[in-house]
Amino acid sequence: MHKAKSFLSRLVYNKFFWQFFLAVFMLGMAIFFIRAQHLELLQIRTQLNTAVPSFIIIGIILTIIYIIAQGQMYVYSFKALNVKLSLVNAIKLFLKRNLISIFLPAGGFSSLIFFTTEIEEEGISKSKIHLASTVFAFCGILSVVIVAIPVLGIAILSTKLGNVELVSFLFLVLLTAFLIVVIYSISKKGWAYTYLSKIRPSLSAVLDDMVEEKISRKHFWLTLIVSIGIEITGIAHLYICMLALGFQASLPAAIIGYIVIVILLIASPFLRGLGTIEVSLTFILGQFGFPIVAAATITLLFRFFEFWLPLLGGIISFIIRKDNIILRLLPAFIILVLGVVNIISSISPAIPTRLRLVKDILPEDLIVTSNALVLIFGLILVMVSIFLLQGSKRAWYIAISLTLFSIIGHLLKAADYEEALLAFVAGSSLFYTRDNYKLKPHPKFVKFGYQVVIYAILAVFAYGVLGFYFIEKRHFGVEFKFVDSVKAVLKVIFFIDDKALHPLTKFGSHFEQSIYAASGLVILFIFFSLLKPYFSKPYNNEKDFLDAEDLVKKDGSSALDYFKTYPDKFIYFNADRTAFISFKITRHFALVLEDPVAANLHDKMEMVRKFEERCEENGFIAAYYRVPEESLDFYRTIGKKSIPIGEEAVLDLTKFTIDGGKMKTTRSAINRLTGEGYLFKVYKGQQKEGLLQKMQTVSDNWLRDLNQKEVAFTQGIFDKSILKNQTILTIEDDEEKVYAFLNLVPDYVPGEATYDLIRKETDAPNGVLDMLLAKTFLYLKEEGFTSVNMGLAPLSGIEGINVTQKTIKYAYDNLKAFAQFKGLRKYKEKFYPDWKKKYLIYSHNYHLLQVPNALKRISEGS
Repeated sequence: MHKAKSFLSRLVYNKFFWQFFLAVFMLGMAIFFIRAQHLELLQIRTQLNTAVPSFIIIGIILTIIYIIAQGQMYVYSFKALNVKLSLVNAIKLFLKRNLISIFLPAGGFSSLIFFTTEIEEEGISKSKIHLASTVFAFCGILSVVIVAIPVLGIAILSTKLGNVELVSFLFLVLLTAFLIVVIYSISKKGWAYTYLSKIRPSLSAVLDDMVEEKISRKHFWLTLIVSIGIEITGIAHLYICMLALGFQASLPAAIIGYIVIVILLIASPFLRGLGTIEVSLTFILGQFGFPIVAAATITLLFRFFEFWLPLLGGIISFIIRKDNIILRLLPAFIILVLGVVNIISSISPAIPTRLRLVKDILPEDLIVTSNALVLIFGLILVMVSIFLLQGSKRAWYIAISLTLFSIIGHLLKAADYEEALLAFVAGSSLFYTRDNYKLKPHPKFVKFGYQVVIYAILAVFAYGVLGFYFIEKRHFGVEFKFVDSVKAVLKVIFFIDDKALHPLTKFGSHFEQSIYAASGLVILFIFFSLLKPYFSKPYNNEKDFLDAEDLVKKDGSSALDYFKTYPDKFIYFNADRTAFISFKITRHFALVLEDPVAANLHDKMEMVRKFEERCEENGFIAAYYRVPEESLDFYRTIGKKSIPIGEEAVLDLTKFTIDGGKMKTTRSAINRLTGEGYLFKVYKGQQKEGLLQKMQTVSDNWLRDLNQKEVAFTQGIFDKSILKNQTILTIEDDEEKVYAFLNLVPDYVPGEATYDLIRKETDAPNGVLDMLLAKTFLYLKEEGFTSVNMGLAPLSGIEGINVTQKTIKYAYDNLKAFAQFKGLRKYKEKFYPDWKKKYLIYSHNYHLLQVPNALKRISEGS
């Protein structure tokens, strides 16, 4: 009962729920209206077909002017703060915000906080961006009031105004007044300033900067004038829609209809009034004497100009971005679709009239061969689409070639111009995105079984020749001699139509089909081998690892440097072997562990550049995991992107103690366990087999209980040959049973210690890990260490700067699937460490979809 009440309470006070409910309700009303007026819809379609083209062109030109004016509004609103923003970037900003405003609650306002990154890169502070956006929004509302007051005043006098319009106008006036009060309150650091700072403390600094800014009156008035011009453009749009459809245009209807639309846009909680505006504008136009069908037709055309065209512009503004994910996925998807279409088209009956036309012009053998080749091209394109997603340059060359051949093949086989057009679109998308395909396997590192391919081709050929030579005459009606057998196989393989080769029995048909299948498999195998990147193994020898270990001892500066020479890694040296990068390969990714090991920053930068070149040559995409914040600048110099992936806990041992109120719980656990006979022990030097076997039992049980595999890359695995030479710290009872342990590994940060594995037994008493860690920290402090690295808390410390980070932060804070990460941060927090952000470095936003799985694979050794 309590849970039910709690749920209902959250539901009643959930603003998003009610906004969404209202939006769905209005959409439902629009759908009901459309379904109820289905006969009128047919008339609407008829009237749209009669639209005057010249007025449609004028409407589209006005839309372009409308979009440019919105951009100019942003330019002036930024100039009001003495900041220069280019018109091109301003238009992009408007189009993007306009697009996402459809999907946000109160989208007209909430969208104004998005897409600040590109503007920040021009040196404009976030506070100025938000203040300029506020000026933009305020002028947008004020301009409607300025236009609406005289118009609605005249309408009242002429008794043309209804209750809906009056209520809408009253809402607009109240909203304008409210905004003026809020802005004034913020400027004086009043209640609005206090409230916003309280609900989101991070806004305080931004609000302070905004208060201190001086706004240029000249450019404020220019912003307002442009905004008024935008309202006039909207009115003109509605007026032109009436003329375009051949109706008697009414200027009062256009003005009042537009004003009410804008008010609904401002007040709309969701989907920018989609559904609500269509119904409302149709109703308002009906009040001015337009028949219902005419009003609905005018409304749809107006929405095309003012809603759908800018929406399309927003989509294009996203697509043309260099690192856009949609643009990265779209060509591969189109190629996949083209491959499927090729296959279906080749096995489906041709349109008889087109086939007869082609047969009158071309030889039948060429038509049959074209159809068969289109089938093969389809199979290859389906496979190639996978490698296009990886960014393979060879796949791009193959795909662009096959799209050209597909165009020709579709036209030759049956004049299938629709499929040819799709192939042209596919080829165009590949050409437009050609810069995304850079990966090409380097001959030195490609394991391509040339002998295997040759043997496979010979085997298929021999199978066909011998089969035809020994096959009985009744299956094909032909007695094949050796030369005839060779010719027959070549005709089958190259799809040359020969009536003499038509099988007369099921066995003959199956035999011919088996040659087709074997040939197809060989072709697919050849293309697959050409496209797939391979890294030669073993890439490194024992000397490489020894040299890398020497460099770590000499130039190491990180807690992760020890794992850079772990047996699971590849090592890539520079030419002088004075620096190296540690990485692992999974499919087409080369994942690097942190920074290069080098003597100085310059050598690190050169190491990264060389490694990037080598990865591009070999067909791999490089990503760098757990990079420290201080290294971000030199990755940015080579065009890399970054995203925080968590925080590393570093405990200051000089201040650490288990005394005091903060450590009361940990101290109580230690005292209780010590009283029960549990001991903290330290094992240095060469470890005995008996201890290692006890630890093995603990480790196996730990992994079994958590249902986990051993993971590596940023940590070690349980390996007796490695652990026997390391310092082991345990919690044991008086019978020397090990309940928990950890091992110390080399740390190359001066004065810092690091532990690797930390595991406990299933039946270990509560608090055993607290005791193990606290005692370990005290032991390290006695040994002269000044700090200890406690490892990474994944996803911790993400501030939500951009959409991606905001999404991750929301997931971390709210979703149960991420609870383990949150729990890890909370556990480490009980020792009060300092936190250092760690980052993932990548090249393209698309790679963020792939890197998590790549990390999982290399960590689990798959």
